[in-house]
Amino acid sequence: MIERRLRTLWEQLQGKKPHLPHFLAEIHLEGIRGIDDLRVVFDYPVSVVAGGNASGKSTVLFAAACAYKVPGAGVKDFVPSTLFPDYRPRVGARGDPRHEIVIEFEYSTPDGRRSMRWRRAKGWNRSFLGRKNATQPERPVYLRTLSNLSNPSEVRGVLSMSRLTSAPRETPLTAAQIAFAQQMLPFRYAEVVDLSGGGGTKSLLFAAQERGAEYSELHMAAGERAILRLSREIAQLDGCLVLIDEVEAGLHPWVQQLLMLQLQQLALRNDLQVIVTTHSPVVLDAVPAHGRIFLERDDTGNVTVRPPYRDVVRNALYGRSGDALNLLCEDSMAEGILQGVFDVLLPRERIRRESVRVGRDTGADEFPMHASAFRKFGQIQNFIFVLDGDKRAGDLDETIRERAGSDVPVFFLPGDDAPEVWVWEAMRRNLAGASTELGVDPADLTERMNRADAVYETASDRRGEIAKTKLHGLAEAIGWAESDIGRVVARLEAARKESDIQPLVGGLKGALLQWRAE
Repeated sequence: MIERRLRTLWEQLQGKKPHLPHFLAEIHLEGIRGIDDLRVVFDYPVSVVAGGNASGKSTVLFAAACAYKVPGAGVKDFVPSTLFPDYRPRVGARGDPRHEIVIEFEYSTPDGRRSMRWRRAKGWNRSFLGRKNATQPERPVYLRTLSNLSNPSEVRGVLSMSRLTSAPRETPLTAAQIAFAQQMLPFRYAEVVDLSGGGGTKSLLFAAQERGAEYSELHMAAGERAILRLSREIAQLDGCLVLIDEVEAGLHPWVQQLLMLQLQQLALRNDLQVIVTTHSPVVLDAVPAHGRIFLERDDTGNVTVRPPYRDVVRNALYGRSGDALNLLCEDSMAEGILQGVFDVLLPRERIRRESVRVGRDTGADEFPMHASAFRKFGQIQNFIFVLDGDKRAGDLDETIRERAGSDVPVFFLPGDDAPEVWVWEAMRRNLAGASTELGVDPADLTERMNRADAVYETASDRRGEIAKTKLHGLAEAIGWAESDIGRVVARLEAARKESDIQPLVGGLKGALLQWRAE
């Protein structure tokens, strides 16, 4: 399974990170492309930068390209003046305004931790933050944007090679370069040749398959062309910083996953650091959570780094939530209670289990921020927010609706305290039913609960913390997870018409039926 291979690679790459001779650890941006103050930390050798359009992904990528002095590069390559140009004509009223810009880097180098700053006032200059006789670290850098031969002018340039009076120079791709491509493409190549002419400024790939088909790059699908060019350019890089913009361009989701697998294998083998930008959830899923960097331009126009989204949030922001109703709750106990309600509600209303997804662990204080993001990406109609009972006293529900820009459903779990308090008390009220569902002798369950109540009767902790402690002890004693106990209790209570969970059951039923009808 490719997922198993990825997880093994994640562990190997994370273990290798401290031993990499070069590692770009952090970029800090000020005053560039609407970014006031953005700090991006790279914690994994293969980082994926994601976010909506105009969220700053390419800006971060191009800034990274300015971090090192690149061996063999020209004086105008890999510098901010080239990668962040202004339109400033000598005549005419229109031109880009000139702002002060700061780009700072933190590195790990063979000589230890280092810092450097590019700053533009009238012109660009470098500073090493007080260190005397410091120099910019040297490292190979590879920067790739969208695939080549994507517009008519590029095609015309390559076709001009056919009018040359001398034959183009042929450079066969190496076995390693072809092998990199063949891990992702459904072809077996006898050879792939790089044809170059016109002073070496123009290049065209020519492929010969083992079954005899021969064709130039002009007859390749966009995905095949992108993979072959990438293979030619990076398969033999060593110790390099590899930067790829929109890595998924022209690639099927399965090939996207294979490419991310190959990039991580290459990073492990050749001491590479890779940073890519993407709009693809497949690419995001191919790296661990600490390798995902989410950028978002907020309501003020500034760009911020969001924490790694949980699955239900990530799916919403990348277009994969439309086929399900998504609920966002606070923690595992809240999820357990909701799942218990759905154990009763979904069969009763003949709604498939896969039609409902529950996400959690984002923190209730982040719900308004999520509501704003879901609204921006046109996904708010597929969401329900569920708060713990102890949030009734505030106005968080109104804040969520305000940020959502609509009357989005916001429900509360039963009770007016932490959900563990309600679970404990509801289990007390129905010991017979709970003991049957949990497979515990009723007398034994009663004795354990009585003993826990007696032990913590005089505890000075908040009720919610006491209930969590009691449930944790009971769960360990009977071999259940606390959230599963919550699910059992919620299922029993949802089946009782007189239970205080019925307002939640009724609200969820109405929201489900409305969502299904729309």
